[in-house]
Amino acid sequence: MKGENLERQNMSEKILHFDARVMLGPGDWTREHHPVSADAVIEAMDHFGIHDALVNDAHCEIGDAAYGNLQIIARTKGFPRLHPVWTMLPVHTGELPEPLELVRQMRENAVGAAFLPYGAFGIPLEEWCLGGLFDELERARVPVFVCPTDMREGPRDDRTDWAGVVRICKAWPHLPVIITEERIYKSARALCAAMATCSNLYLDMSAPWLYRFVEFLCKRFGAHRIVRGAQLPYRTPGATLMQLNYSELPPDQLAMIAGGNLKRLVSWNPNVRLVGEAVRFPPPTDELHRMARDIAPLAGEEFYDCHGHIGVATQRHIVKDPAPDLIREMDRMGVRACCLFQWFGHGDMPAANDIVIDAVKKFPGRIVGFTALNPHHGEAEYRAELERGLLNGLRGIKLLDAIRGYPQDGPLVEIACRFANEHKLLILNHYWGPSNLLKRHLEACPDACFITGHSDDSLGELARQYPNLYICSCPFHGWGQTERYVKIYGADKILFGSDILDLSVGWGMGPIFYAQISEAEKRLILGGNLKRLLEKYGRSA
Repeated sequence: MKGENLERQNMSEKILHFDARVMLGPGDWTREHHPVSADAVIEAMDHFGIHDALVNDAHCEIGDAAYGNLQIIARTKGFPRLHPVWTMLPVHTGELPEPLELVRQMRENAVGAAFLPYGAFGIPLEEWCLGGLFDELERARVPVFVCPTDMREGPRDDRTDWAGVVRICKAWPHLPVIITEERIYKSARALCAAMATCSNLYLDMSAPWLYRFVEFLCKRFGAHRIVRGAQLPYRTPGATLMQLNYSELPPDQLAMIAGGNLKRLVSWNPNVRLVGEAVRFPPPTDELHRMARDIAPLAGEEFYDCHGHIGVATQRHIVKDPAPDLIREMDRMGVRACCLFQWFGHGDMPAANDIVIDAVKKFPGRIVGFTALNPHHGEAEYRAELERGLLNGLRGIKLLDAIRGYPQDGPLVEIACRFANEHKLLILNHYWGPSNLLKRHLEACPDACFITGHSDDSLGELARQYPNLYICSCPFHGWGQTERYVKIYGADKILFGSDILDLSVGWGMGPIFYAQISEAEKRLILGGNLKRLLEKYGRSA
C-alpha cells in the first residue's frame, strides 16, 4: 500500500484532468455566485487542478440549440483550455444544419463532442427520431452525451431512459454514447445491465456517487468506459475529483478516467488540441488543499465522521463491506472514528442493531454505535431497543421518520429525544421537520446533542440560539456550499458526514478539502467538532 501511495503521488503531477461536464454562460437556474464566465471557469479549474474541459452553452438546458452552439464558440474564443460541445436536435425541424454539414462545422470549429438534452426537449431515444443525425455522428465517431435532466422539473434522481439508451446504442453500435444525469442511485443495476449489453456505452462519473461504485464498474466493465465530469457551475469539482483520486483504482486506470478516456474520445476531431500539459497551477491555499491536489496519503489524519452505515444494504446499493473492510477504508481515509447505524434495508430492527452492537464490541473507539428505530413497529419495541442500545454501549440514536412516512411530530420522536436527553446521547434524524418543531425538541432536551442527518441551510437562527444543535455536511457538493454554510453557521457547528457504505468518503471530503476557507475551519468540520462532542455525549453508555 505504501508503494502504491507513492506511485499515485508521483503520478499526480503527470495526470491530466480533462473535465467532461462544464456549462458556460448565465442560465435560468444559475445564481450570482456561480462561475459562468470563461474567466471564472478557468479560475475554478486552476484551484481544483483541472487542465482542460469540455464546455457547452447554458442554452443547452432549455433554449435555442443553434444560438447556443454559436454562443459557445464565441465564449471559448481565446481560452484554449475550454473545448466546445454542441447541442444536438433531431433533423426533422431544420433547426440545425443537415447532419453532414453539421459534422463538418463541428470539425472546423474544434467542437469535441455532442450533447443531446433529450429530457429537456422531450426527444424520444428512438431510431425514427434520431436517424440521419446519429448516422453521421456515428460515421465520424463523435461522442454524444445523452442527458434526461429537465431543469424545469428540478434536479431529480434516476431519470435515464435505460431502454431507450440501449436501443440507440444497438442501432448505432460504433457511436460513443455517454450517460450523464443529475444522479444515478437506485437505477445502478440498470446501468450495469446497459453497460454489459452495449460496449459503446460510457458513463460520466458525476452521476453515481455510490460507495466504491467506480471501482466496481472498472472491475466489471473496464476503466476505459468512464469519464470524470464536475457539472460546473452547479457543483463543486472537489467531490468527483477526490472520489476518483482517492479511489482504490491503480494509477493507470485513475489516469484514464481523469482525462485519458476523454482525450481519446475527442480525437475524432483533429482540431481539438488539448493544452493541459503546459498548464501550471497556482500554489495551494493550505496543507489540506495541497494534499488533495497531490493525492497525498490521508492515513494517520484525525478525522471524525458523524454519519455512516453498516450491515445489510438497501435496494439502491451493490457494494456491501463488512465491519473489517469498513475499518480499512476508514484507516485509508484518515477517519479515526465514525458514527454508524444499520442500513434500513429490512424491517427487523433488533437484528439490525445487533450488527451495530457487534461492530462496536469488535472495534471499540473506532465505531460509535447508534440505535436505529422504526416507529411503525410500536412503542414497546421502540423503548426496548433504546434501552438495549444503551446497555450495549451505543452512544446515539438514528431516526429516519421522514422516509418511513411517520409524522415528524409523532409521539415516538419525542420519546427518542427525551431518552437522548436523559442519557446525554447524540441523536441524528434524517430530517427534523419544520424549524419550530425542532426548536421545541431543543428547548425540552438541552442535554441531548441534536444532529441533522443531511445539510440544511434553514437552521441558522436555531443553531445560534441552541448550543446543542449541529449540522451534518452530507452533501456539500453544490458550488460554494461549504463556504456558504460556514457563513451561516460558523465552522464550529458543522460536522463532517460521509454517509459511508452509501456514498464515497472522498466524495464527501472533497468539497471541504478544496473549500476557500481556512485550514483551521476545515479541520474543525472534518473532525475537531465531533471529537469534542464525543468527549461530552454518550459517555454514560
